[in-house]
Amino acid sequence: MFSEKDFERLWFLYKTEGEPNGVSINSFCIGNNIPYTAFYDWFKKTQKKVVPVEVEGIPEELIRTGNEERQEVAKDKPKRTTSHKGSIMVTIRTREGLCIHKKGLDYQGLKTLVEKLEGLC
Repeated sequence: MFSEKDFERLWFLYKTEGEPNGVSINSFCIGNNIPYTAFYDWFKKTQKKVVPVEVEGIPEELIRTGNEERQEVAKDKPKRTTSHKGSIMVTIRTREGLCIHKKGLDYQGLKTLVEKLEGLC
């Protein structure tokens, strides 16, 4: 029987040694004599956490077209100035191995991507 610490150590080793070398988590578990199904059950149980995201600033076009409330919020938050559109890059990896990589997004493109991803959940 494997303990929480065993799985935590395995996960740390995988993230520092296995993943950078392109080794799958399944192969890494087999190489360390741990059944992948046992590891996956632990991972599913412990890794279901929401990752907080903070957005700084509001795009200029929303500030110009928005109401006074939006403008007040925009004044309170620090603004990021970008000289070009498409400066947002997003990478999402699932435990099942799916990797979504999008770059060159502007605010509207990011918003559309999130809306599409919400439909998958």
